[in-house]
Amino acid sequence: MASEMLSASAFHNGPNHHRHFGWQDYTVFGGMLVVCSMIGIYHGINWRQVLAKWFGGFSAAPAKGAPPGTDAVEKGSAGGGQSSGEFLTGNGNMSTVPVALSMLASFLSSITLMGQPAEVYMFGTQMWMFGLAAFFVVPIAGYVFVPLFHKLKVTSAYEYFGLRFNRWVQLMASLLFSFQMVLYLALVLYAPALALHQVTGISTEVVVTVMYVVCIFYTTLGGMKAVVWTDTFQVAILYGSMIAVLVKGTIDLGGIATVWERNEASGRNIFFNWNPDPTDRYTIWSVVLGVGCLHIGTYGANQLQVQRYLSVATVAQARTMLWINAAGWTLVSLLTVYAGMLIYAAYYDCDPLLTKAIEKPDQLFPLFVMDSLGDFPGIPGLFVSGIFSAGLSTVSTGVNSLAAIWFSELTGGSAEANLSKGSQAGGVPKSALLNFRLSERASAITVKALALGFGLLSYAVVFLVPYMGGLVPVAISLSSFFTGSLLGVFILGMFVPAANSVGAAVGLLSGVSIVGWMTAGGQISIESGYHVYDTLPTNIDGCSAALNITVPTTAAYSGDAFPLYRVSYLWHSFLSTSITFGVGVLVSIFYKCMESDERSAEDSIPEDIPQIVKPSAPQKQAIHVYGLAAKVKGATTMEEEAIRSRNQIKDKSGIDNPSFDEGKIFQMEKYTYRGDST
Repeated sequence: MASEMLSASAFHNGPNHHRHFGWQDYTVFGGMLVVCSMIGIYHGINWRQVLAKWFGGFSAAPAKGAPPGTDAVEKGSAGGGQSSGEFLTGNGNMSTVPVALSMLASFLSSITLMGQPAEVYMFGTQMWMFGLAAFFVVPIAGYVFVPLFHKLKVTSAYEYFGLRFNRWVQLMASLLFSFQMVLYLALVLYAPALALHQVTGISTEVVVTVMYVVCIFYTTLGGMKAVVWTDTFQVAILYGSMIAVLVKGTIDLGGIATVWERNEASGRNIFFNWNPDPTDRYTIWSVVLGVGCLHIGTYGANQLQVQRYLSVATVAQARTMLWINAAGWTLVSLLTVYAGMLIYAAYYDCDPLLTKAIEKPDQLFPLFVMDSLGDFPGIPGLFVSGIFSAGLSTVSTGVNSLAAIWFSELTGGSAEANLSKGSQAGGVPKSALLNFRLSERASAITVKALALGFGLLSYAVVFLVPYMGGLVPVAISLSSFFTGSLLGVFILGMFVPAANSVGAAVGLLSGVSIVGWMTAGGQISIESGYHVYDTLPTNIDGCSAALNITVPTTAAYSGDAFPLYRVSYLWHSFLSTSITFGVGVLVSIFYKCMESDERSAEDSIPEDIPQIVKPSAPQKQAIHVYGLAAKVKGATTMEEEAIRSRNQIKDKSGIDNPSFDEGKIFQMEKYTYRGDST
């Protein structure tokens, strides 16, 4: 049988045998990098100005809204001459489908393509529900969070914390997100470097350097438009490479039936594990609740996706993007699960981990590609291009999002400027770290410098990744407890009127600290020889006798790890959200009880303007939507000044802004925020 020939021949030259790229593979891979770079160049250069300079007399298109006959070049035309707004969000006028595909590309990452098949190989197929969990949370993200960000027109998602709570909660959230994102970006670029090393023998350090040079180049030069269009191109490469590899591998093994039978015989076809034990790595409960909570945080409270929502003009477009993303993510999840089943079927009687042909489970997929498709010129190159594409898309998006967050921290953020427009004309927002206003040119240079700086920082962190364990649990654990904790603060601010900045800060630190301790404890326990989780059995009965393999004995554990260290990493997001929210509520209530009479007096509406702030229900509702100052269309100047005065008093006293009124979230079309057109 073909399957037996594959299993017997996979390691016939021993564990040190490697097949290498041919010139066709390098051509495919190099072509992908060239296309990405060219997209960055196209969107980073003002071609109208260049042509006008080279050929003289070239008539540049006038800027939008410019009087007829003017020669002003349209800002951001052809992607060149970018403003900070165009660099970060494409000026909010991009098309739905490309942005949706970009959102999908950044959501997937190279860890998905390499880590998830390895998890299926070791633990079974319960991961098939990862994608389906997204469908349950899309309505929550689309109808609760997206309208909030679209109305506020934020640069950073965490500007909401500064408006709802105070400046320090916003800064804390920005710092925590940045720490998590830099680590995560290093992980997602190490994965494709590992893949290329497996199939070419090229040093991972060299590969990582080349990847970062290309990624930083097109991200820093072209901004959001370059990121979106390279992501769109990379998604096509990703799907094409995955499908090509899976189809060819299935044919070689004799069909889907063979793949199914071998996985069934080993007990890997686990589709509905109802075990309520939280230490069981993959169950229905951990996938639906744990991954579902992670998806809510990723879709609703993550800077990467918030920038995508603001890259399109309407809330309806953003909701369409969410559904496209959920469908694409579900498809990729199913493909990676089948890839894990296919890999096991190929090595069902000669486990490359036991034979030491590879060192880590994350190398299984690249090894399978070279063993089954290495004789087909260009196919390994296509596969590695797909892995690279996933990594590059995530890193480019992450670097752009980090630039957005810290540009907001430096300049005070667009939401604050919109909400207080008119009260600080020409001034610097109170929350800005800089005490001077940047010109448009200086702003554009600043965001590019921030993108470059964070790109270099994450590159430096890559060299720590080999010491961080398996890619999937480490990456998801990092995303889980940071994203989950930040989601908890959003929920606290939006739905708990009594919540204050002290409760939000303590809750956020509690969620990150407790679940972070669990994650670190689990990893240390594994390295110390304690029992944390069980993998499904593999064997080496069918390996070639020429390999002279010594059958390893069962590892002797030092004992079971501490119970909390054994909790599945899928629960981390749910736990961090719950801890953050619960602690935040309790601390807010306790702190409010301890408030002095003076603090309570400052928190009340000034008595000298009761007839203005309290004249009618609509006016009171306008103040309380999202817990932020708003105005009703047609409000009088006196009413607007009253709201503005109220905010200034609160800013001076440092007291939290009023809480969100969830009953008004579906009535946002009745209101317009400062900065919106009326």
